[in-house]
Amino acid sequence: MNEMELVRQLQTGSRTAFDQIYERYHVQAYRTAVLLTGNRADAEDVVQETFVQVYLHAKELKEPAGFKSWFYRILTRLAWKCGRNGKREIPDEDIAVRADRADGGDCLSRLIGKEERERIRKAVESLDEKHRSIVVLYYFNDFTTAEIARITGCFEGTVKSRLHAARKKLGKSLSDNEAGGKLLRAVSHAE
Repeated sequence: MNEMELVRQLQTGSRTAFDQIYERYHVQAYRTAVLLTGNRADAEDVVQETFVQVYLHAKELKEPAGFKSWFYRILTRLAWKCGRNGKREIPDEDIAVRADRADGGDCLSRLIGKEERERIRKAVESLDEKHRSIVVLYYFNDFTTAEIARITGCFEGTVKSRLHAARKKLGKSLSDNEAGGKLLRAVSHAE
């Protein structure tokens, strides 16, 4: 069943449709939440609350084709709220790598090793909330700048500006090591 049909069924209160949407989204949602919140406990809370909000408010979604952006808008805003209320801590293990394995991996994982991923994760986590969320949505979730604008409620030009600024900051912090070079090459080829 395609996603639009699932969303339409979810809007009628179908538990089966909700379960299928959960299966499609929970791994990537968790990975995104860890990167945005900085710790596993908060990420789990954010993901759980995101799915609760999705189930409770699915009827309010006007266009089922926009479900993915709507879902990540909820997740991102809950993560921001959590970040303002909580203390960020660096996970003691590479959650994104575990999620990658469960999800079949991504291009970043194929390019670099575990230690390099850890340096990149720390560099991304060092970004402020606005820049970090743009980087996570763009590079780790493959959203376009237009989709990110809808998710964050910013103008697309603002998203592009923040993405450019984040690349510069990441470039400075990663340029001295091999991981930084690989990331920057991957980033420059992603355009």
